[in-house]
This record gives sequence, structure tokens and C-alpha cells, in this order.
Amino acid sequence: SVSSMDYIPEVETLLITYGNTIALYNTSSFELIKSYEAPARINSASLHPDRECIVAGGDDFKLYKFDYTTGEELESYKGHFGPHCVRFSPDGELYASGSEDGTLRLWQTAVGKTYGLWKCVLPEEL
Repeated sequence: SVSSMDYIPEVETLLITYGNTIALYNTSSFELIKSYEAPARINSASLHPDRECIVAGGDDFKLYKFDYTTGEELESYKGHFGPHCVRFSPDGELYASGSEDGTLRLWQTAVGKTYGLWKCVLPEEL
């Protein structure tokens, strides 16, 4: 079943994740543009604004970075307990990941280092 979708209007693309698959479809023709197989079930993925790479959060608690052109896995990081959503910043310098453990982490795209960590606190926990 589909775990996430992201519409990228600038390039008429729909990015869909299901199982271990990350797939990009043309929204005009609904033809498959590219697909990648990840080593784990993927919860969410995001395409870099310049289409350099794709980041994805997996059920194995890892974040993955794939080369857009070749599909090669460039990096993987374990920095969360169950990353459920990932998104690039508009300029592509950073990406954010949100996790089952209630944390939001910012990552530097170029070096893959963590940039910051925030914990969500519910009002009843204050």
C-alpha cells in the first residue's frame, strides 16, 4: 500500500512510496519516470529541488540518500526512532525528518550531518 505521496509541480512529477519502492511518475502522462528499491520499507521520501538526490525514511530507523540519476544509495544514517516524514528545504541546503519518537531533525544535504534536533512536547506534558 502507498505510504506517502509528494507532488512536485515544477517538474510535473508525483513521488510515491510503497513497500521498499520509491517511484516517480509524470503527472501529465502517468508514465513511470524512475523507481528505486530501498533496503527497507519506506515511509516517506523527498526529491531535491535540483533533482540531485532523493532522501527517504525507512522502517529500519534509517534515513537514506539516493542519487537521482543512477539510483545508487549514497548514504544512510540512523538518527531517529522510526522516521515517518522527510522533506527538503526550498533551496535544497537542508532536509528535515520527523520521527515516531516525537523529534524533528534537520540535516545538511551536502555532508549529511545533523544540523539540529527538536523534541515535540504536547501541552499535557508541560
